[in-house]
Amino acid sequence: MVMPEEYIVTVPGDLGAALKHFRSQRGITQRDAAEMEGVGQPYLSALEGGKFGSSLRHALRILRLIDCEVIVRPRRPRG
Repeated sequence: MVMPEEYIVTVPGDLGAALKHFRSQRGITQRDAAEMEGVGQPYLSALEGGKFGSSLRHALRILRLIDCEVIVRPRRPRG
């Protein structure tokens, strides 16, 4: 299975999938990522499951309404 190199985010679950994909791709465990950010592993797991709360859901819906999209992809090296 080929994983995408970018995610178009239209619902919170899309952002969660992107977080999980790029974290895993870099070989960082949930536990390590949570520790580095000072949050609990269950909280990070919830984020990766798309549980961001209603404000993100509303923001994404409004972006779609105005014909905009959010794309998550790895940063390109600056140079």
